Amino acid sequence: MNRYINPDSDGRFYGLQDIVEADCHDCAGCSQCCEGMGDTILLDPFDLYQIQKHGKVTFDHLMTHGMIALTMRGGMILPHILMTDDTDCCPFLSDEGRCSIHPYRPGICRLFPLGRDFQGDELLYILLEKACARTERTGVQVGEWFDVEQVEAYHAFVRDWHDFRRQMGEVLAGAAEHQAQELSLRLMQNFFVAGYDTEKDFYPQYEKLAGRFRRAFAGMYRDESAHL
Repeated sequence: MNRYINPDSDGRFYGLQDIVEADCHDCAGCSQCCEGMGDTILLDPFDLYQIQKHGKVTFDHLMTHGMIALTMRGGMILPHILMTDDTDCCPFLSDEGRCSIHPYRPGICRLFPLGRDFQGDELLYILLEKACARTERTGVQVGEWFDVEQVEAYHAFVRDWHDFRRQMGEVLAGAAEHQAQELSLRLMQNFFVAGYDTEKDFYPQYEKLAGRFRRAFAGMYRDESAHL
């Protein structure tokens, strides 16, 4: 299969075991990628699980304290990091320009300056050459760069979440307006607001929840959604 080549990349595709020149050596005081990002730092369920588990905060706390906001993508309501009004920076950025949640930062942040490529059935990664302000970067294994436990499970989750969003987008596109609104709210409530048991492993919880929705909405909206 001929893959689309992102013009902002170096033209290569990377797997978890590949070496990529992404290591900026702890940013060395730079925080440019934490500023002026608008609503682009979307959060997935694992991101919220991590923030709630390690930050000891609830979804409602993040919303009411202006740390996250909601946006609509592909028919689904998704949370994103909300830049501050005064400095247009990430609310988790300290006065010293350091990430205050670095050990459990969102996936988009830990991926940077890499991007994801979902063409076909495979998830690969690309290096966005000019995304990072630091030009002196060294090689690091892609899987190590993510800095997560169970990197293979994390990789599989990201791939599945992408597919799940696509599948639910098809359901939402084919539903009547009131049904689409109801489903969007149910998805938001179940995958983000209600949260997960942070004393248990995330992945089995996500898989069980995603499986429920897939079975209930196999290609079309069905009224038994009321029983979810």
